[in-house]
Amino acid sequence: MKFSKVGQVFLALVVSVGLILGVTSCSNSYTVGYLYVTGSQYNQISGFKINNQTGKLTAINKSPFGTSGINPIREVILSGGRFLYILNQGDPANGTASNISLFEIGGSGVLTFQASYFSQGNDSISMLADTSGSHLYVLDEYSPSATTPCTSNGTSFPTGDVTAFNIDPNTGRLSLITNQQVSTSAGTQLTYFPLGCFPVEFKLVGGNLFTAQTGSASNNDSQTVFSYAQSTATGQLTLTQNAPLQTGATALTYINSDASGKYVYLLDAGPAAACTGGQTQILPYTVGSGGILQSLVGGNVCNDPTAIGPVVVISDSKTKFLYVANSGNTNLSQPFSEITAFTIDPTTGRLAFIAGEPFSTGSGPRCMLEDPSNQFVYTANFNDSTVVGKIIDTNAGVLNPLRNGTNFATSGNPTWCVASGRTQ
Repeated sequence: MKFSKVGQVFLALVVSVGLILGVTSCSNSYTVGYLYVTGSQYNQISGFKINNQTGKLTAINKSPFGTSGINPIREVILSGGRFLYILNQGDPANGTASNISLFEIGGSGVLTFQASYFSQGNDSISMLADTSGSHLYVLDEYSPSATTPCTSNGTSFPTGDVTAFNIDPNTGRLSLITNQQVSTSAGTQLTYFPLGCFPVEFKLVGGNLFTAQTGSASNNDSQTVFSYAQSTATGQLTLTQNAPLQTGATALTYINSDASGKYVYLLDAGPAAACTGGQTQILPYTVGSGGILQSLVGGNVCNDPTAIGPVVVISDSKTKFLYVANSGNTNLSQPFSEITAFTIDPTTGRLAFIAGEPFSTGSGPRCMLEDPSNQFVYTANFNDSTVVGKIIDTNAGVLNPLRNGTNFATSGNPTWCVASGRTQ
């Protein structure tokens, strides 16, 4: 069969298009998740698409998005990936209160503002949701209480508190949960759940809410963990211990658990007396009956001697590796930030350094997470306004640079990061 010249050209075009489509379809390149990074400089959220093959980040359409508040410091994405909450700390000096902004995550990861809510305490510092996505909790440094049992540098302050909310599963909207155990002098229920002095971070693990607090000698709770039991049905918090857990730390900065909820880790910025040279340390625990934290056999684990300012600790999805983001020297002219890394013994839970650590990252990390496909680790870095990505070696735990660009610019001084695996 012979073709005319026009037919030959048409056939060549068809073949070319087929080859192009074939190459594209075989590449299997797609978005595996959305990454959202809050920035305090412009009160904005930078949104990125995560490439499944390379981990490269590309901006979501219409990004950055406004946070509908001032000084965003935390984010939460509910299970299911439909709703995003931003905790805006506000600016007390200018009379701007903390608030929680609710966004709906739409097609292609675009955010649409829905409503704002307010915590009961002052100077909100953190936020989390339970795994069911039914309840949201906000950590406030100061409760509305008129009593001031906490003393720092000769000045008295009220204790901290947790504000609790129910979450509407259809709209993401919040409604306040009142304290059924404690009443005011007027006989009404408290609108918050009291803590000890100067809380720094909290974590829900196996139906228990643990809050790390630097505490105060005046309240006999220095460097302790305050515990509540959580009702998964109602979101109500109930005291489980007469006194908080004494940790023996010097300067608690963070609390988190491994992915399975078997272990709880505290970061201590030191100097730790138990470590040679007084470096920083990780304090590992298991959760015993009644939500009692029990020190792991072997006790504290000394951080890498070069590590300064541990700020975030995470484990990988399989509880094989533990990673600590260390902010280092905060002087912008001499940034020195790094990720220290450990293996987690599957039998004892003991930590051991991974060969080749510490690993480099951006300057002044404030957040670290594993992506929804469990291939990559990202840090959001305050000092240089970047997100830095690494590939996880699933066998050894080593963090290697991404193959197609490692550093990605954000919209001003990142403060936190979250990721959603829902991309429909």
